[in-house]
Amino acid sequence: MAQFIRIGDSMTDAIITIMQYVRAVTRVEPSQTEIAEALKSYFILNEVGNQIKYQLKKAAQTDSREKINIKEPFWRYDMLAGPGKNILARAGFFDRCVQEAIETTREFMQKSTGAKPSLDIVAKSLKSSFILSEIKNQIQWQRKNARQNKKRAVK
Repeated sequence: MAQFIRIGDSMTDAIITIMQYVRAVTRVEPSQTEIAEALKSYFILNEVGNQIKYQLKKAAQTDSREKINIKEPFWRYDMLAGPGKNILARAGFFDRCVQEAIETTREFMQKSTGAKPSLDIVAKSLKSSFILSEIKNQIQWQRKNARQNKKRAVK
């Protein structure tokens, strides 16, 4: 049975932003497992790490970590579409795999920079348009490989 946990408001917002972005671009809302696997991939870890380093460098230049601004993505909502498969996530409950993926990101940053970033900084980096696009690409790649493996198994 799945275990559900609550994560902070900023991370909840970031994960829901990822879900909405991927659904808007691919027309298929990702599962929490897909998001967790994408976040744990080395490529995404590296890109998020670069984004966090950039944010920290920019914050150091302005002498305030509160002044970190990232351009938010532009959204269009289809109000006629029914609810997605992540209703619990929208209520703030996430599968444990999402929390593990977030911690993997923070631990990766701690190993590469020596400091563990706050959840707010990780959330802000996940919501940047570049990172959203890369996560979407990773999820599409995972889906494509899953379909190819399924076809091979049938043959």
